[in-house]
Amino acid sequence: MKAKYKFYPDDKLLAEAFYGQLSLQDLQRIVQQQALNQNFNSLIRTYSDIRSAEIVVSLNKLTNYINELKSIMSKKPFRWAIVSNKPNTTALSMLIKNDEFFDKKVQIYSTPGSALRFLGVNITPQNILSADFNIIE
Repeated sequence: MKAKYKFYPDDKLLAEAFYGQLSLQDLQRIVQQQALNQNFNSLIRTYSDIRSAEIVVSLNKLTNYINELKSIMSKKPFRWAIVSNKPNTTALSMLIKNDEFFDKKVQIYSTPGSALRFLGVNITPQNILSADFNIIE
């Protein structure tokens, strides 16, 4: 499994968790699959748990991916909480956050509870991805 995700339509939230080694192509494929869901266009919050992932991407490719994300996310206001606990994934997350477009919209946390509070949703960390989620291999 590369990722699992769940939409919370009432909260306009996408919760996702990533696993194992992920390339840029994996990340792009995951976003493309999520975008097929009817709830994708109404999202204003994203919770990304990357604690179990190793993202393997060059700085140049990451910069291009950040630009792709900006084009997807520029159409509406949003908040994005990233949960990370490893130096490499935290550094990659900081590259996203430090982009002027994402500066106030993205925050990086070491715990799910802090991330969910930032997003302003009433979902417990234990329940965020506990059932009825989609899997991407």
